[in-house]
Amino acid sequence: MPKKVMNKDLENYLVRHEKNPIITRKDVPFPCSFVFNAGAIKYKNKYTLLLRVQDLHLTSHFALATSDNGIDFKVSPQYAFSPSHLEPNSEFGVEDPRITCIGKEFYIPYTAFSDQGPAVGLAKTTNFKRFKRLGIILPPDDKDAVLLPEKIKDKYFLYHRPSTTKSIYIAYSRDLVHWGNHKLVLKPKAGSWDSEKVGAGAVPIKTDKGWLHIYHGVSGRSYRLGVALFDLKDPSILIRRSENYILAPEKDYEISGGVSNVVFTCGAIKEDDGEVKVYYGAADSHICLATGRIEKLVEMAEKY
Repeated sequence: MPKKVMNKDLENYLVRHEKNPIITRKDVPFPCSFVFNAGAIKYKNKYTLLLRVQDLHLTSHFALATSDNGIDFKVSPQYAFSPSHLEPNSEFGVEDPRITCIGKEFYIPYTAFSDQGPAVGLAKTTNFKRFKRLGIILPPDDKDAVLLPEKIKDKYFLYHRPSTTKSIYIAYSRDLVHWGNHKLVLKPKAGSWDSEKVGAGAVPIKTDKGWLHIYHGVSGRSYRLGVALFDLKDPSILIRRSENYILAPEKDYEISGGVSNVVFTCGAIKEDDGEVKVYYGAADSHICLATGRIEKLVEMAEKY
């Protein structure tokens, strides 16, 4: 069983926003079933989210939402990115986008879902109005892909989870299309909050102590968030991982919904003052916000 952690021990790490959930299906200006699991980034001084929105047939698309303060979002009146006949592996939907800025371009790994199972697709944009599909970069069954926000030794790095392994792997590429040298970097931990499977979460944040990765772990049908630190020069090397989770389903909007007992992040934004805004899907039904301090999250990982 996962270790029992008192709520008071977690209060200094992530704090839920009082307005949660900050985006629900009522905020989407077209019919939909659920909205959750948003990629997040700042673009032209605006907080920018790519929302996973399920239509009335439960097919997932991406919709754009923007905000001046990171709390009050306006959702665009049409989908920004949808399944396409040009990409046959996505006919059942596009899911769980992460947004990574490299240079002047924004790269978006996402899960493309079809009758063949989940695969990893990649798109890019410079303005969040027009998207170029780079195709399926990892075949089924694979998902939870997140791209490191800088090249190291002229190589791109991608964290992902082959579905049959229940663990996080890393791969590298020189052209963003062909990926190789897959290596296991983080696996479930017996008897803990992440004992059944782990997967990538938000885009890793660069700190003095390493790449800070907010990831998700599963145990007892409950999705929680934890943190891990990876080496700055070789992001395949795990330095530390948190013994305890930093966020777990506790509120009604996290416990009950499309999928019960889920907190799941695809995006976190680091502010200049060291605050981090973590946008997360709650019960596969809403978008929520929790805030913390980068130094506290690093401290949480370094303790163990």
